[in-house]
Amino acid sequence: MWKSVRSVNYPDRYWHLGGDTGRLDPVSSGSSATTRQDATFKLVKGLADASCYSFATADGTYLRHSRFRLRADRNDGTALFKKDATFCPRTSSYSGAVMLESVNYPGRYLRHKDFLLRLDPYENTGQYRADSAFQLVKGWD
Repeated sequence: MWKSVRSVNYPDRYWHLGGDTGRLDPVSSGSSATTRQDATFKLVKGLADASCYSFATADGTYLRHSRFRLRADRNDGTALFKKDATFCPRTSSYSGAVMLESVNYPGRYLRHKDFLLRLDPYENTGQYRADSAFQLVKGWD
């Protein structure tokens, strides 16, 4: 199932790969085919936990965190990679949105900060909750 991941507090911005780095960038129907493809991911069962999610790209890489930054890498088959590439959906305070918690760093969630996607410890602030709330929507392609 191909999905795009839209920010709740910047609804014109989606997860997007700039090179191999995960960013939150503007994407629209007027964006180039490459931009739309780089903002569309195959949602699959989590590599380390089937009740969670992993996100594959069209060219076969997976989104994973490395040094707490989201990036795309080839699956090297290690347990560490599988954990780094698995995110568990959690209830968001925003209707229709989820927070995505790291399977190997419980209490750390994907969020955007300066439009870069990173894995940060939970903060009980309105800004953090908004920056870590995402909607899984129909993919661009």
